[in-house]
Amino acid sequence: MASGDILVHIASEDTSQEILKEVKKIGTAVMADAAAFDWKSYFAARATGEVFTTKFQKYETSTSPAGEKMNASTGLEAVPSTELAAGKDDFATHNAFTAIDCNFIIDTNGKRIPTRIVGQNGFSYTGKVDVGVLVPQTYWGIEDFDTYYLIHFSDKPHEDMGLVPTPWCRDDKGNVLGYGIVTKYYAGKIDGILYSASGLAVNNFISHDSGHTEMQKKGSGYQGSGAARSAYLLTMLWIKYATKHSQSVFQGCTSYNFQYKVAQAETAKNYVTLTATQSANCYAGGCVSLGNPGTNTNYDRGNTYMRDIADKVKVTAIETVDDTTSRVYLDMPAKDIPSTAYLSSMPCYSGTTDSLLGLDGQQKNDGKHAFKLGGVEEGIGAYYVSLDEIQNKETAETTSYYHRNGAAWSNTSVAGYRKIGSVTNAGYQDKWIGDIRIDLTSGVSFPRLYGSGDSVGTGDRHYYGGNGTGLREKLERGSLGSGSDAGLSCLNGRLGLSGASWSFAVCV
Repeated sequence: MASGDILVHIASEDTSQEILKEVKKIGTAVMADAAAFDWKSYFAARATGEVFTTKFQKYETSTSPAGEKMNASTGLEAVPSTELAAGKDDFATHNAFTAIDCNFIIDTNGKRIPTRIVGQNGFSYTGKVDVGVLVPQTYWGIEDFDTYYLIHFSDKPHEDMGLVPTPWCRDDKGNVLGYGIVTKYYAGKIDGILYSASGLAVNNFISHDSGHTEMQKKGSGYQGSGAARSAYLLTMLWIKYATKHSQSVFQGCTSYNFQYKVAQAETAKNYVTLTATQSANCYAGGCVSLGNPGTNTNYDRGNTYMRDIADKVKVTAIETVDDTTSRVYLDMPAKDIPSTAYLSSMPCYSGTTDSLLGLDGQQKNDGKHAFKLGGVEEGIGAYYVSLDEIQNKETAETTSYYHRNGAAWSNTSVAGYRKIGSVTNAGYQDKWIGDIRIDLTSGVSFPRLYGSGDSVGTGDRHYYGGNGTGLREKLERGSLGSGSDAGLSCLNGRLGLSGASWSFAVCV
């Protein structure tokens, strides 16, 4: 395979001839071994030093989530793609926004190493592989003023501006790599092992504690994705779309929350019959579970009887029977389905954004589909369990945020962890988030100031966790029924470190 065969997948759209020429220089070195290729030098040689900036008003000054593009961002537009229509991505041809799909491993020091890049023999999106997005070494910084702040992003350090290496371009110990690998998909299981690959049902019922246990099955260096992945997504949102409010661009799978009793029993069928209104909430490719609660009246998806007929399978087709009923076909063998069975929506399979025609996009912005941002799949309808962060509810009204920072993993103490900051929530009620703080070294973010609704500030909810105290896992994003509460800044502090749910998921 010629090195040029790799190119069509490296940038999503409108790839410039300059990028094509540069990547062709990779040649046989990458073809032989992507892990041995000097990605640090390659990306450094391509760096332009452009500084992309967004100016945001502080929430106290203006509750509008909209920012103003400045410096190299001025005049650049980003419009999400769909499967059928390529959007507009003026950023994609600039080196700082390069995103190359890759397979990767993690060594014993927590260093992410690319093993294959898309288009190369042996690369795969599916199976027993972990898929990431290989990006250049980048730098960022925040300038804080009385009434506003500036977020800067570049592929050169610009010490005069105080830019520092982005957290996704560091290893587990904080060392700068010269490149970054951001995990592309949420993890599913193959033969009992977690893989962040395409085409998998999400491995849910997982927590901060069990997530770590599962990751360690892959090797001592595997600690799971954490704050850096969130920081990457927030940066792409802030810079490319100049907004604090992610759901104004990408709803994610946050309004796909249903449980329907079947309209009739079936014998040896691979479909269920629903009312026409109910089936309209389903879609081909959506994920569901089918179970028989019998006389039980607790329909929580966590009960095994709610998924004892089919557990996290895809809807394959929807067929109209008459004006009042439809058949919803499922990816399962023909089975007897009792009249007491329930169909429940579940988080999206991984890879539902693979066919999108850009680095950013969604099949539909309808609250039922996942989205892709900077090449990374997100908004699958499950909470993201950040595996290198801990929330500590020190008092009823004060929560502090900690990052593992290369320390030994713990589920009993934050000793050795780096304290990033604290938030005080008077009255300890759930609140809207106006602005967040973000730590430039680790990527840890948390509320700075509370807001007043779902369309101002970040427009995301902080489920605070009441007046209880103690260690809590860092849950972000929202789930199937979160609706407008969800988003990239949504935060949940209700559960301890072993808290697991059907709506929780992790990334390798």
